[in-house]
Parts: sequence; structure tokens; C-alpha cells
Amino acid sequence: MKLKTLLLIAFCQFLYVDKTVAQATPLDSVTLATRKDSTISFFGTPLVFYTPDTRWGLGAAGIMTFPTRPRRSNLTFNISYTQNKQILISFPFQWLSHKNRFRFYGEVGWYYYLNRYFGIGNNYRNDYSETFTAKYPRLRFTAANRVKGKNMLGLRYFLDGYTIVSASPHGEIEQGKLTGAKGGISSAIGPVWISDSRDNSFFPTSGWLTELAITAEHRYTGSNFEFIRCSIDMARYFSFGKSVLAINGIGIFTVGDVPFFQLPQIGGPRRLRGYPDGKFRDRHLILAQAEIRFPLFWRFKGVVFAGGGAVFGNVGEIAKFRPNAGAGLRFEFDQRQKIHLRLDYGIGEGKGNSGIYVTLGEAF
Repeated sequence: MKLKTLLLIAFCQFLYVDKTVAQATPLDSVTLATRKDSTISFFGTPLVFYTPDTRWGLGAAGIMTFPTRPRRSNLTFNISYTQNKQILISFPFQWLSHKNRFRFYGEVGWYYYLNRYFGIGNNYRNDYSETFTAKYPRLRFTAANRVKGKNMLGLRYFLDGYTIVSASPHGEIEQGKLTGAKGGISSAIGPVWISDSRDNSFFPTSGWLTELAITAEHRYTGSNFEFIRCSIDMARYFSFGKSVLAINGIGIFTVGDVPFFQLPQIGGPRRLRGYPDGKFRDRHLILAQAEIRFPLFWRFKGVVFAGGGAVFGNVGEIAKFRPNAGAGLRFEFDQRQKIHLRLDYGIGEGKGNSGIYVTLGEAF
């Protein structure tokens, strides 16, 4: 990546306005922890990003945060157009009630996306690839109520209205060999358990975050498919000096008639960086990844990461381990909430399994 490109990205991230922060007087950490925060903060920024699956993208992003003790709630937006002629419109949100008794979070979005399909399971050649374009509205919504301490119970609902616009000629999708090859409505609902003891939602330095969810799809939920998904996502954060060790483990298991676009998958900017998004997909997934985050100078931080995972179709199947490793830089452009611009370079196993990721927020 050329130096002038990196400078352009950094410049774009500075072009935001946060009047609340600009007018605030410096406060030490003790004051920030005890002083009542009644401000509403907003900033927006031009967005320049790169991933192997989108190539370069341009757009705008922003976040509004508002006071809900002990943490602030937020509404964000991301509207982007990529070099691969993809359109991404997304409005993630999180609302926390007073004392964090209730939590509502999710996403409303619409996507027109050029995807790559690399096959299902572990028996395809490393260079096997098809492309397909899909458009779909997306709704993600979770509502949870605190039951004891840091533990919350709630209900989760997911909806994707998937339309396959085009696919590679003579490929498995175009020939209709896969469940979901013609698209369809994927609508899931089920219970979720959350345990959250992190000290910060955007850049934790201590605590746990665990989510366990079981969702079902059926014609009674409005879905064209029938299957059950069980997922657990755990993250643990440790501080040592000014550095942070972050560890993440994910397990996803499905039963039933799962469309190929809803199968658990490895790859992309969050799950084993370096592999293209969806490089490996199958009925079940397990992975673990860790990274060390450390200060460099001014608002810049460094990161090194590594991990590994596998997908498999049957519980008794011998899954093939897929390793990854990499390093990255962080720029803290919002010191108040510790929101970072993220630049990572990840490497996976095999030719073509590497990539640069430029985006906002942490991988986990």
C-alpha cells in the first residue's frame, strides 16, 4: 500500500466534528468515572477503506452517542460504494437503559454485494472460486434483560431477504446445486444469553463478553428454510502494563436445511483475517484467535494477532485446521470512547490467502 494512500486515509479520518469533545475541559480518569455525563455527541467522517472482498471503497460513516449510565448508547451509520460495484447501507445501533438493565442492539441495512463462493467443506481446491451477486435487506435485533449481575437473557431475531441477481456460468450456484441457490427469505428467532463485564465497548482492556444464542428458522418464523443454529462467541481481555491481550473463541453448529449463504464461514475482517470472506464454509465452525494490542506513540497503537479454526459437516468428521497470523496499526481518532481506525495485514494458509483490511473498530 502506497504511503500517499495511507496519508489520504488518515486525513479523511480527521474530518469529523465532535462539538461535545471540542468544548470539554480535560478530565482525568477518576473524574470521568464519577461525573454524570449528560451530553449527546455526534461526528461523521468520509470513509476510505479496503478489504480483499471489496477492494477500495468510498463512503461516509458516523456515530451518535448519548448518555445511558454506566455506558453510553449509540447509533451509527455506514453508506459505501466499492470498487467491485457493491453498495452497503447499514445502521447498527445499541441502546442501554439506566444501569444497563435492558439492552437493545442490532442493525438495519440494505446490501448489493458481489460475493465469492469457494465451495462447501474441505475437499475443494484452494484456487476454486465462483462469484455471485446478491441483494438483500437485513434486520438484526436483540432485546435482553439483566437477570443477575452481568448476566442478561433475551430474544434475538434475524432477517435477510436474499435475491441472487447473477452467478458464474455453469457454477454450482447457477446450476442450482445448493440449498438457497435461488435466494429466499431467511428469518430466524430464538433465545440469547449475554454476559458482559468489559470496561469499554469499543476497546476493552479487561473483562468478558459472552453470547450464547439458539435460533430456529421455519415457515412459522417467515423463513423459506428450516434449520436450527446454535452459536457461542466468547471474548476475554487482559491488561498488562499499557498493553492488552484479547482472546476470542467462536463455535457455530447447525442442524437442518441450511442455505449456503447462511452456513458458518471462515474469512473476512473479523474471523481469521487473511482468508477471503467465506473462504471456508460448512455446517459447523470452531475457531480461536488472539491479539496483543500495545501503544506506539501519540494516538497510534500496534497489534499482532494469530489464530486458527476449522469448518466441518459432521460431528465425527476430521476437520482441517486453518491457521492465520498478522499485524496491524490502530489510530485512536475518538479518545473519549476509544474508537480506532484499523489497518491489518493478515496471512492464511495457501496461495492467495492474504489481505489488507482498512476499516473502523476492532475485530473482536
